[in-house]
Amino acid sequence: MASSMGPTFVASLRAVGTASTMAFAGFYLHRRGFVTASGKKMMALLSQQVTIPAFLFAKIIYCPSGNSGSGSISNVQNDIMEIVDNNEVVPEIVCPSVANRISDLWMLLLWPFYVVFCGLCTGYFAARISKTTPVQVRSCLAACAFGNSTGLVITLLTVIHDQFSKNTEFGRIDPTTFLSVYLLLYPVLQWGVGGWLLA
Repeated sequence: MASSMGPTFVASLRAVGTASTMAFAGFYLHRRGFVTASGKKMMALLSQQVTIPAFLFAKIIYCPSGNSGSGSISNVQNDIMEIVDNNEVVPEIVCPSVANRISDLWMLLLWPFYVVFCGLCTGYFAARISKTTPVQVRSCLAACAFGNSTGLVITLLTVIHDQFSKNTEFGRIDPTTFLSVYLLLYPVLQWGVGGWLLA
């Protein structure tokens, strides 16, 4: 048990360290005046509308083996090919189709509703406990219900995933693929419910 927790703990530390380093670099550049207000707005729009959607779309359709299978993820995990990479035998999964990938992860399509609901409840209780002024209650609800679910999460998942060997389960399955399915409906709630709260 302890031996399995060690690599996970180290991977988590590296992920948090990477995110903290990126945040510190951004803070330093902002304080030194290298990043202006218009520059921040441009980078935010570029990240939101171009790079992150392209990254998540590529994760959904990406197939490392260059093959496309029709089986589900649960079936495909048992259908493994062995390849040699730098004198190391690495298991490689035959990629499922996008439709089967989404059908196997159908629970993640409903998960945004649960996350947003819990966030709204947390924001409501936080506003009541802190005696937030009525004009700020909606902002408090939105802040708790819609956290950072793209840039920071992608950084943490990518760094943690890279710490594991490709012949382990954690190293073989890319977690950002699951994030891609989760974010199919989350933006609808973010702009629908969030827009209504901040209107």
